[in-house]
Amino acid sequence: MTAVVASLCCIGPAVLAIAGAGSLSAFSAFETYRPYFIGVTVLLLGSAFYLTYRKREVKCEDGSCKIQGAGKWNKLGVWSAAIIAVLAISYPYLAAKPSATTNAAFTPKATVVLEVKGMTCAACASHIQTALSEVKGVPRARVEYETGKGVVEYDPALVQPEALIKRVDEAGYKATVAQENKGE
Repeated sequence: MTAVVASLCCIGPAVLAIAGAGSLSAFSAFETYRPYFIGVTVLLLGSAFYLTYRKREVKCEDGSCKIQGAGKWNKLGVWSAAIIAVLAISYPYLAAKPSATTNAAFTPKATVVLEVKGMTCAACASHIQTALSEVKGVPRARVEYETGKGVVEYDPALVQPEALIKRVDEAGYKATVAQENKGE
């Protein structure tokens, strides 16, 4: 559970987007606590593995003793939890894509640089990039988490920068135009 909370800043918006509910930048508040949640996850999993794989001496009424280990279902449960935790913690890195080009049929005639606020990891940039690439008239969009900027090539006959800003807002982030080249 702590592993899922540790990646909630990236998993939350993706789940809401899949559900068609857009995204909430409120999940970005969890990014600050991500290292602590990951640490708690490692401690809890370490404790679970120790308790599962330690050998326990069981005393019987007749005075005999035998050493028992955990059952196979306990071991399966711990390993399942560990796999889920690893997937949840690595989600921000697995979800990040370098670029998106879904509307390649459109010839870009203009370029706008958007300054994007509210990104907390590379997966956020990927989420915004995908959202922008789905807009009709946008053949290429590239968003970088490190710079907080997105470069969008678009056809001004089909879409305007205001629509791109609105799309970023719908994805749960805030954008403003930093630079615009209308290609005229």
